[in-house]
Amino acid sequence: MTSSNQRGTPVKNQVRRSVVPRRAIITAAAAAALTFGVAGCGADSEGPGTGATGGGNSEPYRVGVLVGLTGSYAALGEPERQAVELYFKEVNAKGGLNGRPIELVVVDSGSNEGTAVNQYRKLAIEENVHAIIGPSSSGESIALRTFSNQLKVPTIALASSSSIVTPAEEAGYIFKQYTGTNESLKAQIQFAKEQGWTKVGLLHTNDGYGQDPAKRIDAVASEFGIQVTGKEAFDATTTDVTAQLGKLAGGSPDVVLVWAVNPANAVVAKSAESIGFKPVLFNSPGAGSPAYIENSGAAADGTYLQGSVVLAPTSLKQDNPQYEATNRIVEAFKAANAGAPGQFAANGWDGSILLENAITKASSHDPQDVQATRDALRASLEANTKDVVGVNSIYTFTPEFHGSLSLGGLAVLKVESGAFKVEQSY
Repeated sequence: MTSSNQRGTPVKNQVRRSVVPRRAIITAAAAAALTFGVAGCGADSEGPGTGATGGGNSEPYRVGVLVGLTGSYAALGEPERQAVELYFKEVNAKGGLNGRPIELVVVDSGSNEGTAVNQYRKLAIEENVHAIIGPSSSGESIALRTFSNQLKVPTIALASSSSIVTPAEEAGYIFKQYTGTNESLKAQIQFAKEQGWTKVGLLHTNDGYGQDPAKRIDAVASEFGIQVTGKEAFDATTTDVTAQLGKLAGGSPDVVLVWAVNPANAVVAKSAESIGFKPVLFNSPGAGSPAYIENSGAAADGTYLQGSVVLAPTSLKQDNPQYEATNRIVEAFKAANAGAPGQFAANGWDGSILLENAITKASSHDPQDVQATRDALRASLEANTKDVVGVNSIYTFTPEFHGSLSLGGLAVLKVESGAFKVEQSY
């Protein structure tokens, strides 16, 4: 095993042995895309910023991509992987960053916290990556909070829970994209009040993503004078939640906030339709994908979602600060014949934007010194992430909180006739 301040064995020789877990299900095309070749991508001149030093700039930035390609979060992990690869393919085609190419090492978390920890260690110790993008879920990301500190690898989690980056003293090397749970809940509750919905229920998955709002909703609702009539939890892999919906119906809520991640959201919508559930369903950002509508069918019509503007990109005007970033991902996916990008693809895209910003603005470093580069990128993420425009949000990090507190980029969308329609944007 190589030490953490030396280069590991080139990933192209290890794709099937150690980079990809043996139980992962990855197509030949995906396996071939795990590493972007460096030939023809590097430039001899220094790129923007004060970043890397050293003659020739042949040493690539090695970036680990840790996402759920199998298991319950595969609906997130696959578009996230695809987005990261498309993003850095564009970057490499333009000469890389600081004149150096980006080399990706993609591994599967299996949508499992224990596996995510093991794969994280592999990326940090065996692959000697300079930074890691992922994992996909809040639970996995929370599990990595202390490990990122111990192994000192800058990590951009593609999840939303505020617990990923709190307490701050345990989160020195981990950051997160997307708006936090508390802010998303406030936006949902505020919208509910504006609609005249005074009583809300909460239906959530029994995992890190769902448990966070369950802990916070009472305090948030009380701020707006809204009554919480009940809370029910369910397993993310279940195929029916009629029992939980029946219990919630007993409290006569006007609206039920659904905190789950696809495909569980479709299970909720179909279960509600099957029993004639009357309260409005208002999904969290976890439903933010065209897959929600595809999997729910007609049951999705009339439901709401707090999600990213990327779900309805034509609603953006050219003077919107996110117009360029949003249209860039749409065009990239269109060019790759990958269909319309959803919010989960935007997770990977925003993680890549944040890393690019950190690399180009980092203090002087030599990528051959892995730990020095890691430290420089960590410091840059913390100090230089100021009003960075992404697709899902506009990001500003501080030493006290490595996440965004802005609602910019979020929208309330309603499903009408099988399509997302923006009801309100922030």
